[in-house]
Amino acid sequence: MSNVRISSVKFTNFKALKNYSVSLDDANILVGPNNAGKSTIISAFRILDVAIKKARRLKPERVATSSGKIGFGHKIPEQQISVSLENVATDYNDEDSRIEFKLTNKNKLILYFPNGGGCTLHWETEHGVVTTPTSFKSAFPISVQVVPVLGPLEHQEAYVNEDTVKNSLNTHRACRHFRNYWYYYNEGWDEFSSMISNTWPGMKINRPELDIPNKKLSMFVSEDRIDREIYWAGFGFQIWCQLLSHLSRANDASLVVIDEPEIYLHPDVQRQLLGILRKLSADVLLATHSVEIMGEADPTEILLVNKEKKSAYRLKDVEGMQLAIESLGSAQNVTLTHLARTKKIVFVEGMNDYKTIRRFAKNMGFHDLFSGNDLTAFESGGFSSWEKIKSFAWGVKHTIEENIKIFAIYDRDYFCNEEIDKITKELKNELTNAHIHERKEMENYLLNISVLERVLNHQIQIRNKRSSTNIIHVKGIADYIDEITSKDKSSIQAQYIARRIDYFRSSGYDSSTVSRDAIDIFEEIWSNLELRMKIVPGKSTLKSLRDEIQAAYGVNLTDVQIVDEFDLTEIPADLNILINNLEAFRKNSP
Repeated sequence: MSNVRISSVKFTNFKALKNYSVSLDDANILVGPNNAGKSTIISAFRILDVAIKKARRLKPERVATSSGKIGFGHKIPEQQISVSLENVATDYNDEDSRIEFKLTNKNKLILYFPNGGGCTLHWETEHGVVTTPTSFKSAFPISVQVVPVLGPLEHQEAYVNEDTVKNSLNTHRACRHFRNYWYYYNEGWDEFSSMISNTWPGMKINRPELDIPNKKLSMFVSEDRIDREIYWAGFGFQIWCQLLSHLSRANDASLVVIDEPEIYLHPDVQRQLLGILRKLSADVLLATHSVEIMGEADPTEILLVNKEKKSAYRLKDVEGMQLAIESLGSAQNVTLTHLARTKKIVFVEGMNDYKTIRRFAKNMGFHDLFSGNDLTAFESGGFSSWEKIKSFAWGVKHTIEENIKIFAIYDRDYFCNEEIDKITKELKNELTNAHIHERKEMENYLLNISVLERVLNHQIQIRNKRSSTNIIHVKGIADYIDEITSKDKSSIQAQYIARRIDYFRSSGYDSSTVSRDAIDIFEEIWSNLELRMKIVPGKSTLKSLRDEIQAAYGVNLTDVQIVDEFDLTEIPADLNILINNLEAFRKNSP
């Protein structure tokens, strides 16, 4: 499969986008309010998909191009495009419209919409002239797979020929031939069936069965050992099966495009979608309103779309995530509904922390814990809330008939071991379980030099392939972290000492003795970079590291990339214990 990808798309006078551009990466989640331009962006790739298929089959002809000259290209029949070409021009003006797709090999594909009507594909190349399907494939070695609009399955699906199935695959008619698809194209059935069982608990899907006399196809699913035809399995399950079917066909695609996949899907299933998409070898472009999907995403995977701007804005950090969520307006809050089912609460200092913990859990093989289906997470409000959480747990235990279990997870901050032990004991007296990290905060667990070096090398390799550059990794992660943290040594030491003095103030210990002991302990930790990374401010250190890496190499180090790079032997012991305890908490009946 080619390493060439679509690096950007630029709109000129096309529908809602007068002058707008979108830069693409491996994961691109378009978010924004209604009428922001997301559907317009998706529609461009629907047209491109049709155009590329034609160019790969047929010899190009002479066509009028958007530059006013005559060049090689293809006229794209409007009846083949599942996008209305009426009123293509922005604000109904009389200018031509154009969409330009730039590839990582510097070649360009251009969709041209003359004001008089119609659609033409033409191109610009860095080297050579494209005059045949073969030379087109060489210059543009990409393919786009657009997941079509998904609908309910047929109650009784007629057995049709293979050409009918093939011709409807990328259209809204695909849902009519779902059983036929798996009847003809069953080489990926085992992987598909396994994916269904892993993502939809209790469900097992069986191969389609042909009723020859009646020329009908049936497909049965088993739930708790009870078989029923898939039509009766529920609309959400039908949509999920179709979505995974389309994704199973994406192995050879350069880009997979999906528009609002969350419709009809339960939040538990939505949360699992990104994990499946990340496993694809293709880039992903996904438009969504789902807070659940956004919550599972790394901030840098999200593009905020606003047609009033000049380009889509890629988020940089967790704070930017809040901006994106607010742009959606009111969102359905299903947390309490979720709690009514799980009866298990996990208090965390931030939802991003919980997402990271679950990601580590997946690395350890705890896929049910990773899915988040059996636990309900709430933000606690920080370490200072521990007494409120303890009181809340007491109140739940003594005033509510429902048997609700509670697990609290806190950052360590700069509290000394003695105080941590005391607080943990008090919490465990009232809660089902409690855990306080051995490191300052969750982000400190991502500060592993060997892991970060591997992620950086991998991202530089990807960048070199995407941009045809030869960036060289010259400065080590350890050097970056040493420089970043050394600037803050005095302030970190001051807080470390102050916390210890505060705790021992009422104990009668001499404050100078307490300070001297704290300084000795601190200096011993600080002199060892591996130990130092446990006590430095993880959030700000990681942010500074990312900023410097971005400036030096033009790549991002996301939480997902970092966590996924950890070997089991590299996961810290206390984090390993926490995840095992969470898994036991999840499995424990309420």
